[in-house]
Order: sequence, then C-alpha cells, then structure tokens
Amino acid sequence: MKKILKGTLTGLLLVTLATPGFAENRKGAVTLSPFVGGYLLDGDQHEENRPEFGLRAGYNFTKNFGAEAMFGYSLTETKEQYGSREADMYRYGVDLLYHFMPDNNFVPFIVLGGGGTNFNIPNTPSAKSHYAGTVSYGGGVKYFVTPDIALRGDVRHAILVHDLGDNNFEYSAGLTFNIGGERKAVAAVAPAAPVADTSAPADTLAPTVSFTTPVNGDTAVPLNQRAGVAFSEPMSQESLSASTFTLKQGSKPVSGKVTSTDSTATFTPANPLEKGKLYSAVVTTGAKDKAGNKLAHNYMWEFSTGPVADTTPPTVTFTSPVNGAPAVAVSQNVSAAFSEPMDLATITAATFTVKQGKTPLEGKLTFTASNATFVTKRYLEKGKVYTATVTTGAKDLAGNALAHDYVWNFTAFAEPRVIGCLAMLGNSHFSFNSVEISPDGKTVLDNNVVVLKNDPKMMIRIAGHTSAAGSDEYNQKLSERRAQSVKDYLVKTGGIDADRISTIGYGEKDPAQHEVNPADKLSDAALANMRVVVEIIE
Repeated sequence: MKKILKGTLTGLLLVTLATPGFAENRKGAVTLSPFVGGYLLDGDQHEENRPEFGLRAGYNFTKNFGAEAMFGYSLTETKEQYGSREADMYRYGVDLLYHFMPDNNFVPFIVLGGGGTNFNIPNTPSAKSHYAGTVSYGGGVKYFVTPDIALRGDVRHAILVHDLGDNNFEYSAGLTFNIGGERKAVAAVAPAAPVADTSAPADTLAPTVSFTTPVNGDTAVPLNQRAGVAFSEPMSQESLSASTFTLKQGSKPVSGKVTSTDSTATFTPANPLEKGKLYSAVVTTGAKDKAGNKLAHNYMWEFSTGPVADTTPPTVTFTSPVNGAPAVAVSQNVSAAFSEPMDLATITAATFTVKQGKTPLEGKLTFTASNATFVTKRYLEKGKVYTATVTTGAKDLAGNALAHDYVWNFTAFAEPRVIGCLAMLGNSHFSFNSVEISPDGKTVLDNNVVVLKNDPKMMIRIAGHTSAAGSDEYNQKLSERRAQSVKDYLVKTGGIDADRISTIGYGEKDPAQHEVNPADKLSDAALANMRVVVEIIE
C-alpha cells in the first residue's frame, strides 16, 4: 500500500513539474484517448496483475476543465489457490480533469473520479464473479505533437469503496485526439525591423570611365599632350599598366608609360605625337577596381593632333569658396577650377593644400578633368581664417606648370545657435541602408508638423549623423541624404515652408558616443551615433 501511494505521488509530482511548450488544450473539443497499460491489484484480491487496454472519451468545458468517461479491459486469471482460471476484468468510470498550462504543448493535468471494476470468472466455484466500486485520483500529462494529437501518460490510485483497505494502481500510455473546439488565434508576427547597415555595402559593381582627356572626338590636340582617364571609383593601381591602357596611331602602338593615382590613370608618350594624326586610346577590361571588379567592356576614345605643341601654362579660373569669403559654411569643401584639363597625377596633397594658420588640414582630393576638390576630414572651425594654395607643382597634360602659386583665403562662419531639440530619428526609423523613412519615422515627423504649424516662426535645422563604420565619404553622403530626406517629407507631405528648414550632414564627425571598435556597427555606441536630429535654431 505504501509503495503504491509513494509511486502515485511521485508520478503526480513529475507531471506537474513538466516544462511548457507551444500548443493548446482547446475549449469545446471532444477528446478520444485510446490507451494501453497495466492494472495492479491489491495483494489480497483473487486475480493476478495483467496488461490493460481501453478508450477514454471526453469533453473540454474550458481549456482547463474537462470530463472523461473511460472503459478498460484486462484478460487476467485467478491466483493459483483459486484455480488459475481465466477472468475478464472490465473497468469503467467518469473522471474530472484539470489541465495546467493549457496553451503549451506539454500539458500536465490532475484527475478525480469514480467508477467500478467487474470481474467475470466463468465456471470457477472457488472464485465467483464480482463487482467493486472505486474512487480514484491521479494525474498525467499530454504532449501535443500537432494541434490535434497529443501523446499521453496517466497514473491512478483507485480505492475500493466496499473495503477502504484495498488499493489498486493503474498506469497507461496512449494518444489523445482533439476534435473541434475553439482554436487559439495565431497572431501575425510582424517581421523584425532590420538593423540598418550604414557601412558601405559589398562592392559588386563594375567600375566605369567617368571622363577622358582629351575628350572623345577632340581636334587640334597639342603634340605634347598626354592621354588621361578618370574612373567612377578607386582602382587597383596594379591593374593599370601599359597592357590595359594603350594608345595607337592607326594600328601602330605608341610607346610610353602609364602612371596612376587612386582613381585616375595617365599615358605619357615617350615622344611627341605626330601632327595632324588620328589617335585612339583604349582601357581594357583588365582594369579593375579595388574589389576586383573589371570594366564591363573595353573603353575607347579618339582624338586628332594639331600642328603645334602646347606651351601655355594653365591658370586657376575659379575657386570655391571665393577669395575673401567672410561666411563660409563649416561643412564647405574647397575647390579649384583650371583653364584646361590637368595632369591629375600632379594634383596631390603637396600641390593643393588648405591650412588654418600654419596647420595643414587633413582631407582627400577628388577630380574631374579640369577641377580639383579638397574634401576636409573634419569641419572647419567657426570664426577661423583658412588659406588654400595650388602650387606650381600642378601641371597640365602637356607638362606645363602653373606660372606661380595660386593662394586664396576665406573665413568659416558661426553656426546658428541651437536652442532645443524637436525630435530625433534613430537608425530604425529608416529602411535598411537607405534614406527612405519608415512608417514609425513618418509618425514622428507628422507630430513635428503639428508643432511647426502651431508656431510658424519656429526655425529648424535637420542634422544627419552616422556611425564610424564604413568610409568617410560614404558616411558623409548618407548623413546629408537622410537629413535632406527628412526635410523633403516635412515640406512635401507636411506642407512646411522650405525656407524654415536647413540641413547639414555631419557624417561620423560628431558622434554622440565614442565607438571603441568602429567595425562593430551593431554596438550600443554605433547605434546611438546613427541618428537624424531635428534642432530648433535661432
């Protein structure tokens, strides 16, 4: 008896400590549960212990409460002292069930019920057929492998009503089939907002030729002219050679050498060109960018020479900012335009400089055929005077140098005073690697439109910022484009006067937090730095 009770309680403890999963015990479902197991009789009963099988049928009034009727059968035999004759045991009863954690796939339950046991022992005078009423309690567990099918295990302690000293023990395993009932609504799960990657995406695009010197179809080209080509992106300088950049007069190759910078290449003939001749220059698909992408096809252009060599030195025809400019934006880059196409290999950090006092600014140079731009690494300091210089080391394609250094000055202006913050859009308010504003971001801006319309004198500046991941140029452009995207939304959708809104892009130059590892674009610091701030200014 004690062993039976101990086993029953242990079984109940194990099933009630089961770990929850993800399914449901449905309200209103009809259940059918075939089972097999065993029925252990008290020691002073006439019959032997034997396997049992049967069926339970039930109904769930709620997802927790249910009721079942059961019928079981066991082919047993009387004990030896009673003749060892076959006996049929019939079990039947009704149980009330309480299910724990009914929304999970692992559903423990407890049971309380009553019923009876019939023993039919034919032709055995020493052991008569008899009936015993029972009261039972126990528990079990259902493990749902689909929403409609569960594996099931049960344990029961049955007490015989006519003799409370007789105790039976039942154990079984089987399946439960749910039929009908109220199925749990499955909520649509919104896809997780992707964390935008503000670093430059993997480069898989083929480079292109953006311009050439001389231009295609040019005539009267000086005899001492060099052939130059500029690309859409930085190139592998190892791929720019006399085998990938050639010059021919008719079918006759022109001897010379190829030099290159980050995104340009120059063919310098070993001897002056012949007057009045047609020349063709070709850059082949052997030219590659730094990611290894080749030109999609050979690029060819032609030009004709004139009667004389070019001996006229180039001049600087325009600068930005202009000389003496008193209020230059702190984000301003510095540019110079020349009177003719230049040998881009001679436009370097040594021949084009920008200084604040005697301190050179850090930055990089970009080119077109006759223009050069110094892109500063950091913003200019407000109120400071800067000096830009193009030296005589800058030469045209014929090798003629500037006659003298060209120098101009300008002053950075003081930025508007920020007196408040109207809103801040985080990285999640934009689509992945894009300036497209997300629905949540538009909701924020719609609220800003209401504020701006209620205060028509309010002036704002939209400042874009990025993390340190990716190149300086990419981050700068992304910050400017996102700031402009916010302005466009406020003007076009919100109806705010464009004159009330200015924009600025800081790139990675004004971080909110220091990024210990700039390559980790998902760090807390990186995510804090990816932002667009709507500032109230005066």
